[in-house]
Amino acid sequence: VYHTVLAVLRFDEKTHAIFAVSPWSESSWYRNIQANPALEVETGDIRFGRVRYAPVQRSLMSEEIAELFIEFRTQYPIFSRVVARIPGWQIDSSYDEFLTLARTLRGIAFYPQTALHV
Repeated sequence: VYHTVLAVLRFDEKTHAIFAVSPWSESSWYRNIQANPALEVETGDIRFGRVRYAPVQRSLMSEEIAELFIEFRTQYPIFSRVVARIPGWQIDSSYDEFLTLARTLRGIAFYPQTALHV
């Protein structure tokens, strides 16, 4: 069993779905869950408390990753300046620039097993 902190770009407070992106396509956590799906995910947030569940996971498409970056930039403009240090991401990147970056990254969506997911 491994424990790691992920770069979560979205946490859905209603479904508890987690959308995480690996800033490096060959991150150890990403390779590990490709070989053996995650057994458990846990989040902690001041507003929602701790959420823990056995997940169902799916890979994110490049278009979804690009949209997540745009959404994150809008919701967290100050923190986005720190995240913008990821090579290829500028704070004022266009959708096409985010899509180009997203094609080099990998992402996973985690859902509670009882949640409806597409």
